[in-house]
Amino acid sequence: MGKQSVLVSFFVVFISSVSCTSSLSDDHSKFILGKDNFGHWRNGILSSTPANLAPSPSNDPSSTLVLAGSRTKRPDILNNFKRYHDGWDITNKHYWASVGFTGVAAFTLAILWFVSFGLAMIIHHCCGWRIDIKGNESSGSQRICLILLIVFTCGSSIGCILLSVGQDQFHGKAMETLNFVVNQSDYTVQTLVNVTEYMSLAKTVNVAEVFLPSDVKDDIDRLNIDLNNAANTLKLKTNQNSHTITTVFDAVRLSMIAVAVVMLLVSLLGLFLSILGHKNIIYIFIISGWLLVAVTFILCGAFVIINNAITDTCMAMGQWVDNPHAETALSNILPCVDQSTTNDTLYKSKLVVNDITNIINGFIGTFANSNAPPGRWNSNYYNQSGPLMPYLCYPYDSQLRDLECPSQLVSMANASVVWQNYTCSVSESSYCTSTGRLTPEMYQQLVGAVNISYALQHYAPPLLSLQDCNFVRETFRIITSDHCPPLEDRLRMVNTGLALVSVGVMFSLALWIMYANRPQREEVFGKISLKMMGKCNGDMSVDVESRSRKVSGGEV
Repeated sequence: MGKQSVLVSFFVVFISSVSCTSSLSDDHSKFILGKDNFGHWRNGILSSTPANLAPSPSNDPSSTLVLAGSRTKRPDILNNFKRYHDGWDITNKHYWASVGFTGVAAFTLAILWFVSFGLAMIIHHCCGWRIDIKGNESSGSQRICLILLIVFTCGSSIGCILLSVGQDQFHGKAMETLNFVVNQSDYTVQTLVNVTEYMSLAKTVNVAEVFLPSDVKDDIDRLNIDLNNAANTLKLKTNQNSHTITTVFDAVRLSMIAVAVVMLLVSLLGLFLSILGHKNIIYIFIISGWLLVAVTFILCGAFVIINNAITDTCMAMGQWVDNPHAETALSNILPCVDQSTTNDTLYKSKLVVNDITNIINGFIGTFANSNAPPGRWNSNYYNQSGPLMPYLCYPYDSQLRDLECPSQLVSMANASVVWQNYTCSVSESSYCTSTGRLTPEMYQQLVGAVNISYALQHYAPPLLSLQDCNFVRETFRIITSDHCPPLEDRLRMVNTGLALVSVGVMFSLALWIMYANRPQREEVFGKISLKMMGKCNGDMSVDVESRSRKVSGGEV
């Protein structure tokens, strides 16, 4: 009986260490390795200033916000286990060190399990100590052992199913959330690209050899350099981070699938082999289960880290939604455009639109609506005639404020349709041969200029939603309300599955050994037959001896 107590006492000690360590982990469970992400939209360009020190979009240095400060006060492994106080910041290695500390409990369990069970197995084999089910109550003990073995095998099988389903749902939801953020970032990039493209097209506006002023073209060039650099940097960093996150989640998914499948096979095969009493083969599965339980504890720790990082991020987004103008590390996910950059872009776009309107109306007044005398020396004459064509209304006043379009003028939205009625047919010498104020070539030039102005009016104002953070705030609000709760639910399912698998296989290991070492039916039959043979031999010898005595007595 003393020999049987080694592995039993090992399990008692191990479970005690589990409960002790888990009690310590409760304090840290509310506590992966990161790299720098995006810089911050500041002074018109993406800068690499630390997020928690960067000024707000209004350039107020005091407008800073420590995100998820209550959750992130954890021991910092890189700072002699001192408390981390800088809040959620994925660009800060100390933040990741503090998040990594939350997985210490599971990693410790993995080490304790690996070492203690390994020592128990060595003692079990080297010293010849075994766990056997013998004695008068062996039949009842075997039934209890079998029932427990089936229960723990079912528990580990259910854990494998939860693990498989949970990781699949978690991966799908994580990729959906990632794609949502990437799409929102792409929208920001595309908005900037659209503005720069139409700004560049505005430089090519040519109506009767009249172009934008050279100083306006120079301003457009300078602004486009800043916007292109910002858009390219944001796109590059988004793609890099998206690829990194996708790679990590794919690796986690494959490891979860592998663990679920292998653990299920080991649990079921271990049950059948222990029932059949294959002692030698069962030890192969015991060693496999020993290693797999350690791997499962490590994966548990990794998912605790991921769970805390995601929960930190969701809390940080929720807090920022309530304080959208404070500059934080969330600028690394989706930035608000700096106010000076946005204002400069909007100012230049409105100025360009008014300049293009000047060019168009100047052409209409000088060429289209002029009744120049005929003559080859007069460049304003191309035989234009008929009713005067309407001018294009200015969308902005001299202070670049919005203006209502008077009824006698045409707006940019319908100018191409209205002016088409003033187009004439032309001869080979480009003179009008029918009533009209515009040749087809002039009409195309005017429509091209109007389209560029209309596009600038359409694409430049969305920059306001980036400046005042409405666009970013709405994005984060959707993430916190629609994406965070399902992610946390899927993580809980994965952690539950890992716990069931670990505990089920851990107890099954000892039960495999005990049930495989039970007296086999052949051994029982052998013992019974030996006793019967011994009894029969004894009876026969007694009978022969008695007969011989009777014969001797009769003769006497």
